[in-house]
Amino acid sequence: MTVYNVDGDLLYDGPINATNDDEAKTLGYAWISENGHQDKPHRIFHVTGRLISFKPHPFHMKKGANKA
Repeated sequence: MTVYNVDGDLLYDGPINATNDDEAKTLGYAWISENGHQDKPHRIFHVTGRLISFKPHPFHMKKGANKA
């Protein structure tokens, strides 16, 4: 799982020990919530690289990426 801030800086990059995709999502979302990163971009992926969950960086059509 990787978690980034809105500027794209890496905040966390580590494994989730799960037996299936649903458990990985549950554990990943719990970690994200416990660490206050609910609104930050993240990826949860299988060891093979298959994407399980993805929250992209914000993008505003009129203002560009990462701008409020």
